[in-house]
Amino acid sequence: MYPNIVRSTCKKPGGKLRRGNVIVYVAICGAVIIGFAALAIDIGMLYASQAEIQRSADSAAIASAWELLDEDRLQGGAYEEYVIAAAREVAASTAARNEVQNVDPVVYPEDDVDIGYLSDLAYGSSLVFTDAAPSNAARVRVHRDSTHGGSISLYFARLFGADSKDLCAVAVAGFEDGIVGYEVTDSSGNAQLLPFALHVDSWADLLAGAVGTHDNYSYDTDSGTVSAGADGVLELNLYPGAGANQLPPGNFGTVDIGPDNNSTADIRRQILYGVNAADLSYFGGRLELGEDGTVLLNGDTGLSAGFKDALEAIKGQPRAIPIYSQVSGPGNNAMYTIVGFAGIRIVNVRLTGPMSQKELIVQFAFVVDATALAEPGPGPSYYVYTPVRLVR
Repeated sequence: MYPNIVRSTCKKPGGKLRRGNVIVYVAICGAVIIGFAALAIDIGMLYASQAEIQRSADSAAIASAWELLDEDRLQGGAYEEYVIAAAREVAASTAARNEVQNVDPVVYPEDDVDIGYLSDLAYGSSLVFTDAAPSNAARVRVHRDSTHGGSISLYFARLFGADSKDLCAVAVAGFEDGIVGYEVTDSSGNAQLLPFALHVDSWADLLAGAVGTHDNYSYDTDSGTVSAGADGVLELNLYPGAGANQLPPGNFGTVDIGPDNNSTADIRRQILYGVNAADLSYFGGRLELGEDGTVLLNGDTGLSAGFKDALEAIKGQPRAIPIYSQVSGPGNNAMYTIVGFAGIRIVNVRLTGPMSQKELIVQFAFVVDATALAEPGPGPSYYVYTPVRLVR
């Protein structure tokens, strides 16, 4: 009553042989897969090593560029060469502190570090070496090869005949010096700009060491303090309005950065804390030289004893001041034609007593300001720079 169930007892010819072939195929494929997996480990290690060596180069270039802002350069001559040599050494020591596969990279200062000038920090501009402009950039090459700490050892890749791999990374960092204005942003902080103008001829006299300049004060870069004695950096008296023969009656070089007729409280605030975004809003958010290379600032009646404490409080600190080419009108009606900005520091303040004894002594100084606006090339300003940044 039940249907017959037919069970096949047939076997395919060569069954055992086929099973043997599969085992061989699996063994071969497994070996290949294991080989590629092992090779992938070496490749991953090389990618990690390349990232480490790039970080080493990046940090070395940044440290070297910052070293170029050492104020010993202000004294010129052999000091310039000393700072450049120090920037090379800093690059080498910084790179060595960033291990690549647990080995300190070896950077030879003279061979692997280039110091030069970049007219434009945009990618693609050439690093040049010229006496026409002070160096503002460092290029660092970091290697791992037979002469620089040894090549990167490989492990599983030796199965394919590769025992080691050379690696190299290049980084360039620098700062811009073509400062043409200021803009305060949420991340920049206030502009380190004082509301005191100096005539461009007086500034030129200071740089040239002309009559009226002197070297009576010394700034200690380690302690940030000022004391009596020469330090190789010249000074002049900013008050009353150095280059006073160019000033109209009743004006001593104070300018309004913000609304006209800034109060004493406004100027004190700017001295102590810098120019803020609200001050610059009166210039559309930016205080910037126009296409003709100038911008106008309204004059103020000048320095007063009420500024003394504020000026004393920032003595020794770097600040920038506007440089003007001409001024017209008396007192509060004076209009200054600003043509650039200059880095200075105050080294002595005396605003009491007879006019002949009043003084605000300044010397030139490096000012690094995140609010500074730059254009390619040296520009119209002096010793004012953007912060160092990685270029490539």
